[in-house]
Amino acid sequence: MSLQRAVENWHEHAYCKMMDDAEMQDAKEEWIESRAEELIKNFANDNEWQIMELLKIKLESKSIDADIYNQFVTDICYSQAKLELNKKFNKGIN
Repeated sequence: MSLQRAVENWHEHAYCKMMDDAEMQDAKEEWIESRAEELIKNFANDNEWQIMELLKIKLESKSIDADIYNQFVTDICYSQAKLELNKKFNKGIN
């Protein structure tokens, strides 16, 4: 095998690995998005005012509005989805 062919094979291997990694990352992001959206739907109920009141107390603020609440819920749900994916991924490795 010539040096040129070895370099070509290495470049092809590196490109395939890069594509596999990109596809895996896309799949992970898609799973996180889907799971987070599912979790966000769990917050769509009549108890939002109770959560908002608790946030006002804990954050020592009277100005928790719907935008802040929605961002809080979104952040929590995405964090939970990432945690679940990491646990699932780490369990699959072991």
